[in-house]
Amino acid sequence: MTDLPADPKSVKKIEKSIAKESKAEEKAYQRAVKDLRQSEKSEAKATKAAGKAQKTLKKSEKKEQDTVKTLQKATHNHDLAITNLHNAQTNLQLKQQQNTQLKQELEGLRNQVEQMTKAKEAHTHDRESKLAQLHAGPSEAAGGGSSAGIPAVPIAATGAPGILGSAL
Repeated sequence: MTDLPADPKSVKKIEKSIAKESKAEEKAYQRAVKDLRQSEKSEAKATKAAGKAQKTLKKSEKKEQDTVKTLQKATHNHDLAITNLHNAQTNLQLKQQQNTQLKQELEGLRNQVEQMTKAKEAHTHDRESKLAQLHAGPSEAAGGGSSAGIPAVPIAATGAPGILGSAL
């Protein structure tokens, strides 16, 4: 150990110096403890913030996955809509072609019926003429009536039905 002075002034000075050193050391110790507590609080806050950031990341990842699922579903629905649209367009074209073909067939049948109607009317007229000649009798058939061998009043005009039961 060192030699301590025996002088009371020196002792007091040394005591003061030791007390001052002790006080300074205590202040430094208190400051260090305070800094430690502050650092612990900061570390706890940082840990909490990191945990919160981790939760936010997981939420964001889940939301992104849900959005991808929604996008895939929407894409699937869009693909179905496109397929349905193409099917409807194809169906429309087919129906239009069938309609055109049926119109052509209908026009052909109308023409055929019109020709048959004209032929039927001509044949009906011929039959009525023959019947009129038969009913006119042998004297008129031999040349005694009208000049063409047709009665002056046709059967249809008298209201008598023809062979098929219809008038012209």
